[in-house]
Amino acid sequence: MRLDKFLSNAKVGSRKQVKKLIKEKRVKVNGNVVTKPEFNVGENDEVFVDDIEVIPHHNVYIVFNKPSGFTSSKSEYERNIFEFIDHPYLDELHIVGRLDKDVEGLILITNDGNFTHKVISPKSNVEKEYIVKTEGDLTKEMIEIARDGITLNNGIKFKPAKITKIDDETISLVITEGKFHEVKLIVSFLGLKYKKIKRIRIGNLYLNDFNLDLGEWKEIDYNTAKKTLEQ
Repeated sequence: MRLDKFLSNAKVGSRKQVKKLIKEKRVKVNGNVVTKPEFNVGENDEVFVDDIEVIPHHNVYIVFNKPSGFTSSKSEYERNIFEFIDHPYLDELHIVGRLDKDVEGLILITNDGNFTHKVISPKSNVEKEYIVKTEGDLTKEMIEIARDGITLNNGIKFKPAKITKIDDETISLVITEGKFHEVKLIVSFLGLKYKKIKRIRIGNLYLNDFNLDLGEWKEIDYNTAKKTLEQ
């Protein structure tokens, strides 16, 4: 790969900016100053700018504790979760399974499209667990209805969901899809009213493992991110 492309891909700067760095003799490859933008950088070469090592372009995985009141998008018209993410790859990041504006909790953000497809594909059956504050009494019949799968009056179908009572006002709801407003629609169909919804788990990746306050995020490695695919 050309040196100028390597540097721009690594978010050191634009192609024009990195060419300037190269001409100013501020770039070294394997300890040697390189002044040609077209210099070929090999897979195992070490590249430095101002004696600071440049990490090649790579896949990024971020866990984020979403607060209520922010959309899961890059909307220009509403406050969104990307306002919290200060990362050099920001322009290429996307969300792995959105949450509604009024829902809190675990969101994954990445630039790895293949990973995203594996996590959100209905064929993967990745579990997503939500803690829901409700009004109304959860009954054994409701649990069985959800367990057998639900078909709404408009024909929309939801796969079987697991519901566990935590206390008189709180339930755990586990789904394997992620259709539009699915958690809210299931809760409402059962005759309950939701007051607060928080996602705490995707696959075997738990929000509590990261000790993040609302609005905080952390970059993780792929081995940690792929826990989302473990059941």
